[in-house]
Amino acid sequence: MTKAHMAMLAAENKKLEQAGLHRPETIHAAHVVDFTSQDYLGLSKDERILDAAKRALDRYGLGVGSSRVFAGTREIHRELEEAVARFLQVPDAIVLGSGYLANIGFYEALFDSRDCLFCDALVHPSTAEGIRLSSATAFPFRNNDVEDLEDKLRRSRSARFRAIVTDGVFPFDGRIAELDGICGLAEKYDAMVVLDDSLGIGVLGQTGRGTRELRGMIPRIDVVTGTFGKAIGGAGGGFIAGKREVIDWLRQKATPYLFSVALSPPIAAAARATLEILERGEAPLDTLRNRTAHMKKELELRGFKILGGEHPTLAVSIGGVVALQKMVNSLYERGIHVNGLCYPVVPEGEARIRLEITARHTEQDLGRAINAFDLAGRATKVI
Repeated sequence: MTKAHMAMLAAENKKLEQAGLHRPETIHAAHVVDFTSQDYLGLSKDERILDAAKRALDRYGLGVGSSRVFAGTREIHRELEEAVARFLQVPDAIVLGSGYLANIGFYEALFDSRDCLFCDALVHPSTAEGIRLSSATAFPFRNNDVEDLEDKLRRSRSARFRAIVTDGVFPFDGRIAELDGICGLAEKYDAMVVLDDSLGIGVLGQTGRGTRELRGMIPRIDVVTGTFGKAIGGAGGGFIAGKREVIDWLRQKATPYLFSVALSPPIAAAARATLEILERGEAPLDTLRNRTAHMKKELELRGFKILGGEHPTLAVSIGGVVALQKMVNSLYERGIHVNGLCYPVVPEGEARIRLEITARHTEQDLGRAINAFDLAGRATKVI
């Protein structure tokens, strides 16, 4: 590596630090209450999940050392795929090493330069990368703006295939996608609907089946992608679920499936056990929703503006980046760990704190956080 290259990287890292955009990795401290984890159901420490992983570890070992198509498929992988399809009420599913790989593999294998993809401007970076790798023509539309989406559909050129792509839950404010309007436009303009519901599955809907269930859209969404690294056990892995013809093709053509090591069997077993808990109605969904509603109500009573509310991702509006930095630091000093979001992640002047509520948060944890927000908000003049 040249000295000039090293000097350039050092200078750019310095600029990030000076702009307040450098992100240090924080090692979780025992005395701090963590509000950054997306293990919403708190199942990553559930004994039933841990026991399932331990049994798979004893039976299969830690890993398989091969991709699925060569020598990496084990019975637990097939069982997990069947469990995903059954839970999401679709014909079939395919499991990959992460949700990121699932999104890359899907678009690269299904679309090419003859196709048009209409994607929400705030889709996950893995979706954006998958679309880029596919070489399809991308038409971004304004976040959750169905009118802008229709304008793009109407103005676009003819294509072999069309697809509308969106997240189910937008991570920077916890808002839910306008699925009814999206599906209506898909039917009108003969387009597939692809939903990344990584944040919704396990959390939203009466039984935790995600944003499709919450909005009554299960039959109208063609393909669902997601991860097991959040509510579904919290350990990792990803999936694509939908029509059998699509899944069969992905098994033949999705490069992350063909050329990446198969998902670790203990993680696969943990994910399957989590889905079984959800199917039996034993997940702490009511606890999670009560905790979320309580936190939102109490912060609003103290003068904070909360974005979202249906999902356990709550965004606390702060405003300027300096105030955000002071709030985050003040909260940490009071034993509360949160994530701060500022430009360019969110619009300039709309900095916010993202709170991830989980079923493992106790009433004492929430009370401690509410009190810390009240004190920090007054000290920084945010409220």
